Amino acid sequence: MIQLNLIEAAARAASIEPKVQVSLSINNKNASGSRKFLIGLAAIVACVAIALGSLVVFGLPKPLYGIIPEGVLLAIGVEDPSREALQGRSNIGQTTTAGGLLEKQRDVELAALQATQAINVKNLVQEVSPRLFSKAPRSNYASYLPLERIAYQNAALSQLLVFVNTATPDNISFSDFIFEAPNYYFVRGVAETPVLQRSFLERLRAVSDNFKTPSLPENAPATDITAFGEYKVTIPDLKTLKTLVSADAVDQEVRAFVALDVLKKIKFSGLEKPAVENFGVYKKYVYKASTSVDFVTFMNFVMELEKSPVRIGIQKLEMTPGKRSLVSSMNLVMYVAP
Repeated sequence: MIQLNLIEAAARAASIEPKVQVSLSINNKNASGSRKFLIGLAAIVACVAIALGSLVVFGLPKPLYGIIPEGVLLAIGVEDPSREALQGRSNIGQTTTAGGLLEKQRDVELAALQATQAINVKNLVQEVSPRLFSKAPRSNYASYLPLERIAYQNAALSQLLVFVNTATPDNISFSDFIFEAPNYYFVRGVAETPVLQRSFLERLRAVSDNFKTPSLPENAPATDITAFGEYKVTIPDLKTLKTLVSADAVDQEVRAFVALDVLKKIKFSGLEKPAVENFGVYKKYVYKASTSVDFVTFMNFVMELEKSPVRIGIQKLEMTPGKRSLVSSMNLVMYVAP
């Protein structure tokens, strides 16, 4: 009986002992996990503290602009420059350990920007000076506008024809008389005596620039006249012609040109089909016209053309003797609006 009781007690003790050992193991594991958690939490707190300290010391880095909540930044005394620019905060200076006085820095940048803008405006004013808009003087034929050229052509030819008519005696005849705008001329003829020849050439020289008289060949008569140069034109009013000819008024302008011959002595040919050059902003019509008429009649016609509002210019004229009268071949120019 005693042996059985001992065996039962031993069995009971064996069943109790393992339970105690398991309980101790679980408690030990819980204690170890708590220590690890506390250590990790302390490490996280330390990292956060270091991070926050670095923000306070060095300021908010650019990659974090606009990411960290504003309340957190205000709590630790750090500013987000991006929010400052967007929200336009008050003008009260705010100081941080990292950046110093941000408002002062913004004032400096603003002042620099304003100075740059002032310089740019100054340069712009200088570049757009009213002097740049002043019209350059048009002092020569090459710089004239199309209608100004027409006015100049007709005035130059009229003045040259009047001079030749008054300066040439009856005992001098011409075989060629050529004019080309703006004021170039060429004459060839013969005088009755050497005295008349020299007298006419000297008169022509007095009203010319770049006057030339070629040397005569040995077998040429002593009274031969050959000369060319640039006639000294008295500048006319270049503003008499105001507008280009409209496309639908070309024929009307040609009829006005022909009507300048009030005595109806001149019959023009070649006024039907002009050659047209397109310059974009205007078109140039060129007529190769001709007529047979005496010198004085044609001179009077050109004088009327100079005084008229007709917008046709004589760009080139060549007069040669014909069977009954002088044959005048000419290039007429008209500028037409596109």
